[in-house]
Amino acid sequence: MLYGASSGAVCVGVAGALARRRRREHGRDGADSGSDEFEPLESTDQEVDSGPSPDLEVSIADTSSPVGAGDRLRVVAEITNRGTADLRTRVEFLVGHDAERVGRREMPVAAGETRTARFDFYTYPVPTDDEFPVGVAIEGDIAETTVGVIGASELPTARPDPEISIREGTEVLFEAGAFEPDERQTTVWWVDGERVGSPVGGPWEAAYYGEFDAHYHRETFEETGTHEVAAAVVPADDDEETYAARWAVEVAEDGHPSPTVEPLRPDGDTVSVTRGESVEFELEATREDGGLDRVVWWLTQADTILGVTDLEGETDTARLATDSLCHTCRVLPWVICEDGTVASPESAWVIDEVRERSAGEMAVSIRGTNSPVPAGDTLEVIVDLENTGPEYREDELELIVGHDPEHVDTQPVSLEAGATGAATLEFETYPVRQDQRFPVRVVGADDEAETVVEVVA
Repeated sequence: MLYGASSGAVCVGVAGALARRRRREHGRDGADSGSDEFEPLESTDQEVDSGPSPDLEVSIADTSSPVGAGDRLRVVAEITNRGTADLRTRVEFLVGHDAERVGRREMPVAAGETRTARFDFYTYPVPTDDEFPVGVAIEGDIAETTVGVIGASELPTARPDPEISIREGTEVLFEAGAFEPDERQTTVWWVDGERVGSPVGGPWEAAYYGEFDAHYHRETFEETGTHEVAAAVVPADDDEETYAARWAVEVAEDGHPSPTVEPLRPDGDTVSVTRGESVEFELEATREDGGLDRVVWWLTQADTILGVTDLEGETDTARLATDSLCHTCRVLPWVICEDGTVASPESAWVIDEVRERSAGEMAVSIRGTNSPVPAGDTLEVIVDLENTGPEYREDELELIVGHDPEHVDTQPVSLEAGATGAATLEFETYPVRQDQRFPVRVVGADDEAETVVEVVA
């Protein structure tokens, strides 16, 4: 399966050049709304003078249109070889009036055979219903159709405010709130018309959503001018309705600065702790024009949020006392302002403690994966952990893949007694030429979990 940029876009309060590019991508720049740019591919076989084989034909068998704007749209094409010789062809997936190529692969098609090619892409969260062409091109033939999206409704909860003014090099934390609290949703992020990050997210995104009922994206803006950020929210149910939040970010010399963070206690970058004994962390946050809001305290490796401390004014002190610490984990605070600007200290506190492995069981379960993935892309496996024993526990997880088991990744983990956590293991898939399904296992000292994933050629 292949993901690519969509042809849809929204131009609210953005620079003229960006607006024109969005209109071109969605066929709104000028009177011509046709798709004359959709053309068959030329043959790359240098030994054949007659060009592409007339025996290959392509047709679009199905689409998932219409979908809610921001949701994933699927196009299914069928490639038929009506000749007597086996052939190979390039296949390209084209989107929009400018025929933007968002998918490409090569496929062998045996004589008399019909092969299926599936393409997926996330549409842009436009606010109104719209249609645009999609095409599948092979060597010597082209098939196209028109697909549609249903305009995304405004997301009820999002922060910061829709219009932001910051200085160059400032990082901003954007939050797309849960449409239905405690319910699953997919959030797809866009910056200046380009999709960023993975819709699956990772353990930090999951932890943040569980704590605050919001998905987040952090983006650093290095170039002056106006930038557009959008979040498409797709509820887990099968309803076609989707939601969107949009921000206009102005980057200028007179914009708001990032906050600064100074760790105060404990002194130094490393901290020795005793299991079950509380330790207090303290920092000072400053922003010259005020607007401090809160600190989110993270425990890395365990991928958990230790707590939240409120801030106010231009300078404030934040403290956190906790005994939920683990060996080699870091306590990493996010200092966040009301306008979403965010900063962390250059170095976090590292928990420098060594304990012998003690009794207890580390239960392992697979929360999810980003399957299906295009061949050659990275497959991610997100694992939930629980220490069911009465004592602190360290373990080492192994990711085993394939019908002929192969060890491809290792992840050290540690949890306090009765605690839960998460980990992510990953590996780069092989550039296979046909779709493949195979098992993946996550193996720990006491427990293991297995699921089946798919790689799409």
